[in-house]
Amino acid sequence: MPSKYRLRYIFRPIIKRIAKALSKIGITPNMATGIMLFNSILSFIFLVVFLKSLLLFSIFVFLTGIFDGVDGAIAQLENTESSYGGFFDSFMDRVSEFIIFLGLLIYFWDQKLWDHIDISLIIYISFLSSIMISYSRAKAESLFEGDFDIGLMARSERLFYIFLTMLIAYFIGFGIYFLFFFMILVSLTALYRAIKIWIQIKNGKYK
Repeated sequence: MPSKYRLRYIFRPIIKRIAKALSKIGITPNMATGIMLFNSILSFIFLVVFLKSLLLFSIFVFLTGIFDGVDGAIAQLENTESSYGGFFDSFMDRVSEFIIFLGLLIYFWDQKLWDHIDISLIIYISFLSSIMISYSRAKAESLFEGDFDIGLMARSERLFYIFLTMLIAYFIGFGIYFLFFFMILVSLTALYRAIKIWIQIKNGKYK
């Protein structure tokens, strides 16, 4: 059963308005997905290529999250949902996450937590856990009926967490501590999904 606590429910009215406005000027769902990916690229550029600004990085991560919902909203609005569109969206979601995590990895590369733990290791684990969260849902939904969007840190929550904490870090610091806590949250979410799916497999409730 999918989680009832999702940020997309909070942002749904905004996303619908954006989708409606973009649809009127001819923006297709796949074009919106491209805009989402472009925002993630801009977040990377402003973090590690120009300015090295956590503020601009945070803003474009937020826009990445917004447009992550806009493409689906446009598809629903225009009744153009398709298997290819779903695959393209999912594929680009993973690419955009990689770009964002790569930016964080480069920016925090030489920093250590408590003078002993490389922040690069924390980011590696966080990225792996994030990918496994998404993969486990996709795999489970290929085996079972239902929506396996379970656990705390789904994609929208991950992007919003990065946006909010890196924005705070821009003003007061403590970025590496936010990233450590992020690693804990996404790792626990990946483990939670794995356990829930394993239990369902054990019970033999396949499609």
